[in-house]
Amino acid sequence: MAVTVHALVMTTTANRLLSKTLLRLRTNTFRFSSSYGKTRGNSFASSTIPKNMVLRHCSPIPTITTTATTMQDTIAIQADQQQTITLSARPLVIIMAWMLAKDKHLEKYRQMWFKRGCDVLTVRTSPIDLLLPPVGGKVVANNLVNYLLEMNPQYRQILIHAFSVGGYQFGEFLSKLRTSDEYNIISDSVRGVICDSIVYTEDAAPGLSRAITKNPVLQPLLEGSIYGFLKLFHGIAVKNYERASNEFFNLYQLRCPGLVFYSEDDIVSNVNTNKRLISSWNKRGLSVQSKCWQTSTHVLHYHEHTSEYEQQIDMFLKKLNLRNS
Repeated sequence: MAVTVHALVMTTTANRLLSKTLLRLRTNTFRFSSSYGKTRGNSFASSTIPKNMVLRHCSPIPTITTTATTMQDTIAIQADQQQTITLSARPLVIIMAWMLAKDKHLEKYRQMWFKRGCDVLTVRTSPIDLLLPPVGGKVVANNLVNYLLEMNPQYRQILIHAFSVGGYQFGEFLSKLRTSDEYNIISDSVRGVICDSIVYTEDAAPGLSRAITKNPVLQPLLEGSIYGFLKLFHGIAVKNYERASNEFFNLYQLRCPGLVFYSEDDIVSNVNTNKRLISSWNKRGLSVQSKCWQTSTHVLHYHEHTSEYEQQIDMFLKKLNLRNS
């Protein structure tokens, strides 16, 4: 009887923790919009970056001025009416971050890409974005696509670097790209996809619970509460995960190489599902490079295997033959 009462108390505590966390994160999500500023770059100074995103340049923007072929390409019209276009000479890396990623940790990846001549757009997915896709992940994807459409004259070489639940966000992004031919210009700009410690649909509950708390008692109880939430709101959450996963596994809109980082002992990113992802991309005729460590921690592969990680990145970039990278 005492054990039953204790379990009930702990489950109630886990549910309260989940509710408080989601409420706090929902509040923080709306705060992001005021803390993130505008894009840096003279050509797009009036473009406001959507909430949950931040754009960083590796150095002052180098520009190339050429004669524009269409009005859509025109950025500046000189006094003599000659149409000109100013383009960034470097690729854009879109980091789709893991859950509750700290900026100091994300900065290490930004610096890695800065050294390789790339600008970096960081996209965050909060727990509320994951649990309530219609008002979360789908909105983030919609904002990202519209922002890239506006920025496309500046960035025509895009790399995706997705971590953990960022894989889900990438799936939502791909799904949005398929809704209109207008977005083909973005699809055509994506030159490569890098996946690191991806969390798949079946791993959502354990992955989210471990992101919220490391407490060995509360974590499994919180995981159970999240499973209950997902079961109750299957039509709102799980169906969106499955749809995003289908997009992710098939890459309908993209025909570009992929690089997958994973490990055999990752307790959040299933090793067999990673292998299935690689197989799925190979069957579609895509060039896939992968690195699997026997021992390496979730989203810490770069920290624990820095030299190998950078070596894989550089090998991948050589295949892409990007300009100014």
